Amino acid sequence: MTQVAVRMNDALLGDLDWLVVRCDFENRAEAIRAALTELVKRERDREIDERIVAGYTAMPQTDDEVEWAGSRGFPGLPDEDWAEWL
Repeated sequence: MTQVAVRMNDALLGDLDWLVVRCDFENRAEAIRAALTELVKRERDREIDERIVAGYTAMPQTDDEVEWAGSRGFPGLPDEDWAEWL
């Protein structure tokens, strides 16, 4: 493992110590590793979502495809606002 020095203000350090107790981490380093792991996972999931949206934007479903899916008993998805992803 590589050691990394991190500077933080007193308020954030207090929050970190609270997390150590609240979430039963062994120490601050474990809490920071868990937080970073969660952030990386969230961003990777968001990247996948962005790629899916880009794919459907580049090649949207045709009316025939939507009708076919509906005829097979798929309830379909409600209309959603994808503006935040574009």
